[in-house]
Amino acid sequence: MRNYFKTPFGIFFISTAPYGGYNLTINDDVINWSQTAEELALQVYEKTSGFEEWDNQKDIQAPKTLEEWNVKI
Repeated sequence: MRNYFKTPFGIFFISTAPYGGYNLTINDDVINWSQTAEELALQVYEKTSGFEEWDNQKDIQAPKTLEEWNVKI
C-alpha cells in the first residue's frame, strides 16, 4: 500500500522503505526518508520535503495529514 498526492510537478508517494521506515518519492526518485509516514506527509505540507520545485511553490497546498492523501493498493 502506498499513499500518494498529485502535484503539477509529479506525484509524491509515501511507501515502506526496504530496510525499515518510509520513503518519500517523486517521479521515481527518493527525496526523503523517515521512521513514520506521517512525518513525511507533514514535510510535504510544510514544504520542507527536499524537493525544491515543490518546497518553493506558494500557490498549491498539500493535505496536512497522511489520512487526507490518496491510497494506492
